[in-house]
Amino acid sequence: MVSPELISSLSIEAVLIIVSIALIIRGKSLRATKSSHGISASSNETSTGTALIVCGLLLLLTSIVKIAKMYM
Repeated sequence: MVSPELISSLSIEAVLIIVSIALIIRGKSLRATKSSHGISASSNETSTGTALIVCGLLLLLTSIVKIAKMYM
C-alpha cells in the first residue's frame, strides 16, 4: 500500500514540474517576441525571458532530483 505522504509529495512535485514547464515556455515566448518599442524594451523582454527559462530549468531539475531520491 502506498502511504498518503508519498502520494501528497508526488502530487506536489507534479505541480512543480508543470509550473516549471510553464515558466520555460513563457520565457521562450518572451525571448522570441521582439518588441517594436525600441532596443531597451526588447532587451528587457529578452532578459526577463532568460530569467524565466533559468528559473524554470532549476525548478524542473530540483523536482526531478527529489522524485529520483524518493525511489532510491
